[in-house]
Parts: sequence; structure tokens; C-alpha cells
Amino acid sequence: MPNYLAISPKECEGLAWLPPQDVHFAAHNALVPLHAGELAKAASAMPLALVKEGREWKLVGVASLQSNHNLFIKDGKWLGQYRPQSLATWPFSVVNVGEKGVVTFDRDSGLLADDLNTPGAEPFFDNHGSPSHSLQAVLDVLKANHGKHRATQKALAALNTAQLIVPWPEHLLASLGMRIPGLHMVDETALAKLDDQAFLNLRSAQALPLAYALNLSLQQAHLLSRLARLNPGTAAVPEDLDTVFGNDDDEFTFDFDS
Repeated sequence: MPNYLAISPKECEGLAWLPPQDVHFAAHNALVPLHAGELAKAASAMPLALVKEGREWKLVGVASLQSNHNLFIKDGKWLGQYRPQSLATWPFSVVNVGEKGVVTFDRDSGLLADDLNTPGAEPFFDNHGSPSHSLQAVLDVLKANHGKHRATQKALAALNTAQLIVPWPEHLLASLGMRIPGLHMVDETALAKLDDQAFLNLRSAQALPLAYALNLSLQQAHLLSRLARLNPGTAAVPEDLDTVFGNDDDEFTFDFDS
């Protein structure tokens, strides 16, 4: 269970934190959380997938071929063309409590300062109970993204209701040497066969752009094999990258309009 500190002047009185200097903290995260507002940039920079956490589906960027190794992070630096916004707000997050979102800080992050005089530490709040400059910058991003995360979950729920979520194709997993289980995409054939009302329901939930971007992003899967050579872990990398997107594409197409 995460060890959360609720962010409020009362709970954080006399406390300070150490803003991360790089993204080394995510070097072992093979999957990076995303929201639908990032689709345009993220889908062109890395493969995306849906994964199930508890009863809910989540949108993630796939950053590795194996667990516990992020291919996009080397020496604390992000190697990709697009860096997911969740990396800019860690170790803060928003926890939903009923209809409200509570901003929290991960006590186990190692970034809770011993005291206000710790070198490089930033107080959470000033003497007047106002957020410090560093905290306010994080709060602004979290506030801007909160509605986008809710919209993303609504869209994913609609795709699930329409029974359109399916696993990544076996031939793609095998070609990549993918060792991360539970990666899913949208069944484009089933999507094309939906009746008018079901299709309109997806449109109303803003699920269609997510579905299209999700599947189109799989064209970026070849980046994982290339990054595995630059930033290797222990996963085997196919010698022939053409096998990843070869001629056998019966199970893996992108024609949503047929």
C-alpha cells in the first residue's frame, strides 16, 4: 500500500521535500501512466497499451520489453521524443476520494526532507499557508490533468462496455520478445462492426480518438528493440527487426473505416 501524505497546510506544517533532479526514479518502470490529452504526442513516440488494474483499465506507454527496466531512461535522462507528464509530477499524485481528488505525496519516495534546513529542500507551504513556488508548479499540472484523467477513464470504460479490448497480437509479442504480460489494444474489426448506437456511445464518451491512437501507436513498437540495443537490460532482442513488422499482417492492421 502506498504511504501517502495528504497535501494541506495542516498536514505539511514544518515539512519540506526534495524536488527530483532527473527521472531516475522511473528507471524500473516498464509502463508509464498516460492520459488522453497526451495521445497525439505519445502515440508518435512510443507504443501505447491498455492494462487492467483491479477493476479498471489504464492507459500506459510501453517503455520496455521486460519488467523493471525502462528503456527510455538512461543515466536519469529521458531518451524519447515525448516525456509523459506523470514524470513531471512524481512523487505527487491525485487520489480520488468519492467525488473529490486529494493531492498526495509519496512518503516512500525518499524525497521527504528530514527538516526545513536540508540542502535543496523546498517547504510545502510558506508561513501564510500558501504553496511554495515548486509545489504550486506541480499543483498546476495536476489540476490541469485531473479532468483529462477522468475523461480517459470514461473513454476506457466505454471501450470495455463495448467489448472492444483485446490482447496485443501474439505474433507481435513473439517478434519483439515481449516479456510484459497483460498488454491490450482495441479490436478494430469488432469496432467496425458496431451498430450505430454503440458507435455513437463511444463517440459520446470520446473513446474513438483513444482507440485509433492506441492501435496506431503500435507502429512505434520497433523503437523498443532499438532502445534495447542502446540501453540493454536482460531481454533478448530480435536480430532481424523486419520480423517485428513483416508481411504477415492479417492480425495487425489499422483500417478502422472498413
